[in-house]
Amino acid sequence: MKEGSGILLKENFINSLSVGGEQAWFIVDNNGGSTGYSWKCVVDNSGIYKLVKRIVLHPSVLAVGVPGSVVWQFEAVKPGEGQVLFQLYPPGGIKPVKSVRITIEVKS
Repeated sequence: MKEGSGILLKENFINSLSVGGEQAWFIVDNNGGSTGYSWKCVVDNSGIYKLVKRIVLHPSVLAVGVPGSVVWQFEAVKPGEGQVLFQLYPPGGIKPVKSVRITIEVKS
């Protein structure tokens, strides 16, 4: 894999990756700020990709309640198709208020 290469995962189409190729990233711009809402990532059991890293980017402004961003980094493992689910939960909530489903297709 080339250093720094990758694609940004999109919700509305199949995202193609290749084994040994670029990595994939999913970014959520609002990390809750002072609202207490938080995003969670639910990986499937397809085994075609792996979650490599979760990165929290804090805002450059030192003000209370300014939201940051969360970035999830994925890597292709084997050919096939799988899905990743991102869910937004309210503070103390057990049911998500929003869900985003990403389809990943890995080619050899």
